[in-house]
Amino acid sequence: MQMYRQARDQALQEISERKRTEKALIENEKKLEAALAELADKNTELETFVYTVSHDLKTPIVTIEGFIGALREDFGDLIHENAEKYLNYMSDASRRMEILINDLLYLSRIGRLPERKIEFSFDDLMKKVLKTLQPYIDESGVTLNVEKSLPLIYGEMERLSQVMENLLSNAVKYIGKENPAPRIDVGAIEQGGQKVFFVRDNGIGIEKNYYQKIFEIFQRLPAGKKIGEGTGVGLTIVKRIIEHHGGKIWLESELGKGTTFYFTLKDKEI
Repeated sequence: MQMYRQARDQALQEISERKRTEKALIENEKKLEAALAELADKNTELETFVYTVSHDLKTPIVTIEGFIGALREDFGDLIHENAEKYLNYMSDASRRMEILINDLLYLSRIGRLPERKIEFSFDDLMKKVLKTLQPYIDESGVTLNVEKSLPLIYGEMERLSQVMENLLSNAVKYIGKENPAPRIDVGAIEQGGQKVFFVRDNGIGIEKNYYQKIFEIFQRLPAGKKIGEGTGVGLTIVKRIIEHHGGKIWLESELGKGTTFYFTLKDKEI
């Protein structure tokens, strides 16, 4: 009888503990759902704020450019050489600010203003991108090799064009001025039954501690700061677009030998 009571008490204790555990799990799940909902709301607020501020900042930038143009047109003969130099500084700063604002506006629209997704070939995507970038690539003396018969992809063509434009522009920018044979390769491989696209260059390379940082907004490589180009938003845009398409992006690099960016895209659901 004593053994029966002990077994019963132990069973009741285990049931009570299990119920407490289940209750704690349910409470934690609710807290997690609430935290995720709050985070989503904050992200929406932040994106709306960025869009509003960026949009409002465009007006004074246009005004500044307008008055600089008016000064040159109305008082061009009276402007001293030093004054013209200062106007050039103002115009360049205004232009850089406008580029940054446009990048921030573009970033705020990803996912918030989705485009229609279609199936198209990566070859067609590259043809579209190179209509814009080929002169820049040729002027830089870079040899671009694009694999033939690249696979079909599914997504927003304009957004994915921006991905390739940003990755190729970055590759050209960091190819290295002393590079004797600058080269960029674009292609696709298959890993674990999944299509993986890549953009590979033989440029200056990236230090390992920057592998994640460069995808964060306003983060730039030290070499990029020396070059003085870019806004620090380009790769953030790339990452956001790739993730919006259900994929992921990562890189491999070796200093002095080059960098390869890899990314995946979610296939069309059947």
